[in-house]
This record gives sequence, C-alpha cells and structure tokens, in this order.
Amino acid sequence: MIQIALLLFGLDFVRSRAKYLVIIGVIWSVLGIGIFIDGLDGVAYFPLHVFGILLLLESLVTLSIASSGVGAQKVVLYFKGGVFCFVAILILSNRSYSDLLLAIIFGFAYFVIGLFVISSAWIVRFPHWKSALLSGFSQILFAVLMFSPYPIYYKATVSVFLGTLMFFSGVNTVKLARRVSRLREGTSVFELLAPADIADVFGKTPTQPGADISGLEFREPLIVHIWTPEGSADTSPIPRPVINRYIAAVDSQGVISTGHAALELPPSIYISLYPAADIDRSPSEFLNTLRATRDNDVPGVFQPDYVTEAANWCESDRKIQFHQYNGRALLRFWNLYRCSKTYNLTYRNCSSSVAYALEASLDGVLSKRRKKWLCTLRMLVMPELWIAAQLRKRALSMAWTPGLVMDYARALQSIVHPESRGWFQRIVAKWRLVQKAKK
Repeated sequence: MIQIALLLFGLDFVRSRAKYLVIIGVIWSVLGIGIFIDGLDGVAYFPLHVFGILLLLESLVTLSIASSGVGAQKVVLYFKGGVFCFVAILILSNRSYSDLLLAIIFGFAYFVIGLFVISSAWIVRFPHWKSALLSGFSQILFAVLMFSPYPIYYKATVSVFLGTLMFFSGVNTVKLARRVSRLREGTSVFELLAPADIADVFGKTPTQPGADISGLEFREPLIVHIWTPEGSADTSPIPRPVINRYIAAVDSQGVISTGHAALELPPSIYISLYPAADIDRSPSEFLNTLRATRDNDVPGVFQPDYVTEAANWCESDRKIQFHQYNGRALLRFWNLYRCSKTYNLTYRNCSSSVAYALEASLDGVLSKRRKKWLCTLRMLVMPELWIAAQLRKRALSMAWTPGLVMDYARALQSIVHPESRGWFQRIVAKWRLVQKAKK
C-alpha cells in the first residue's frame, strides 16, 4: 500500500518526507513489539476493545460503500468488510470461545496464504523465488503458532497477530524510506515498484539518448484496453466465474481464450505485446511453460496501434480511462521497454507490460494536489488502495493476467479520480435512498 501511495505522489514529495517515514516506521515497529510482548503472559494491557471498535467502524464503512464498487471490487469489499466485522464482533464479545475462533481464523488465513506463496514460487520460479519460498514457510510456521495453545495462550491471539503485523509493516516502511532516500536525481519512484530488469535499465539510462520529450504535451485520455477471456471467446464460454475472469475461458467447442491487455495514449503510444509464434499450451508442457525462466523466453512482437489490432481481432470489451497521468514518464518507459521484444508467458507478457506501463504513467500524478499530507492520509484509508495492493501482490506471486490488470486499473482509477462525494456522504445518500424506497 505504501509503495503505491508513494508512487502516486512522486519523488520530490517522497524524498522530502523520507525521514518522517523512517521515524513512523520505527515507532510503529516498537509499538508492535510492545503489543506482542504484552500478550505473551496471557494478561493483555493493550486496549483490545478500542481496537475492536475501530475495526468494527472500518468494516461498517467498507460494507456501506461496497455496492458502489465496480466489477470484482464489489466482491472484495463485501468480503473484506464481512470478515473484519466478524473479527471485530468476536473481539468485542470477549467470550471464552472468541479467542479460539480468532486463532483459527488468523491461522487458517496465514496457512492458505503460505501455501499459495510456496506453490506459486515453486511453479513459476519468478525472480527472488527462493526468498518467496522462505516467506511462505515462515507464514505457515506462524499459522501453526496461531493454532497451537502453546507456547502462546489463545487469549494472546489478537495481541500476537497485531504486534507481528505492526512490526513487519514498520520494518518494511523503514526499508522503503531508505531506498527512496538513495534514489538519484532524474530517477523516479517507479523504480521501487518495477521488476529488476526494468529498474536496472532505468537506473543505467536516466534518459533515452536522442529523445527530447521536454516540450511534449499530452491531451488525450490514457486508455487501458482489456479483452477479457469471456469477451474474446468465439462462442459462449463454459461458466466458471473466477477461472474465466482471471485465468482462461473455454468455449463449448473446447477452444481456450486467455484474453489480452493493451495500453493506448494517442497519438503515438500503443503498448500491446504478443508472442511472435503461438506458445505450446499442451497439458504435458503446461507447468514448464509457466516458469518465468530464461529458457521460456520467446520472440515477441508489438502491435502497431489499436485500430489495426481491433480490425485483425475484435474490439476490446473493457476500456478504463485516465485523464490525469504522467505522459513523459510513460514515454520514457516505452522508449526503454520496446528495445527488447522478448515475451515470457508469466514474467513478460501483454498484461505485465500494461501493468508496469500504467504504473510508470501514474508516477507523481498526485504531486500537484494541495494539502498533500491530508490527501495522503485520505488515500491510505481508501479501500481501493488496499484492493490495488492485494491485486499487485498476487500478480507478482504468479503472473499478471488481463483480469488482474482490469481490476488493478479500476482500483487505481478510483484513487486518481475519486468520487466527489466522500464515504460519509455516500453512506448518507444510500440511507436516504433506502428510506425513500420504504415510503
């Protein structure tokens, strides 16, 4: 979450506040250690009821605005709000079985996440997959610690969980602030989010030789085009909601459609990467094809423009527009990215190209807003920021797909172009509509 927030506010804002991030991260980590130790003896002095009240309020706000979400955002918001509400009620009820239920919920969540991280790291073999593998085993170990009544009592479940979460989030904030402070002039916050190969190119080549972009103006809206697996299928696909949205759709004739993603900034930028030749997707080679290793790199080709691609295939069925963006940063990214036409099914595909191009185009897009501290705090509590962070984390663990890019772009669009009404006004408006319907 912090990384995306810093990206949107840009390098100047972030570097001038890096020391504050370090201070906040250290204080947050120390508080986490204190809360963790406080619960070890089974007698907690930390006001859990206050935390439960805050969590309940946050869940009610999330549930109240969930209906205004678009696509998968609505489902995610309802799920998040429902789980948080249930956890808050358990904390506030303070029954004898509440701590056991909370231990089961937290332990099961970390066990599932750990298994997902381990399996995805082992199958995909993305860069730094060994570190991810270690992280997955650590999460499973933490889940076992939650399940077990020893050496930590069930009564300390919330304190241990919250303290651990605060400690690692504070440590990550300090690491991020230190990385930001080491960024050179002429670079961007995007380098902190970009994969290693793109970040290295940016670091070695601050500006594209012979390219003068200082006088360029960008007036047209930036468009993220999505061909969903269901929408691009030739015939009606077999109904499989989650798989069809995020992985692939199979029609009645057995034809597989994986969808596609592209990014357009008229008149000169169009990013749409294809493999030059069809990739073997047979079941026997499926697992090997998923690996993000160099031996799976194949030649790729960039489509010339949207008109040509739509004429040769079909119109995109989802279009997400951005009217605020950093056109120069996007052009710089495109000048560097298109130097290589390598295609990799999981690590460098059409969807990852669009995701990273979109992030480059949003570098510092909120830097000109007034009251930046207030704007930052407001953004940190936006459900869309949490959704964007979770989507990005899952995509980096496996692979970017058109469905993930679509939801990620929609979440970022909600942050960059927020509703004129705040969440309180939306709750009041919804309550009035309900009262009006009753009459």
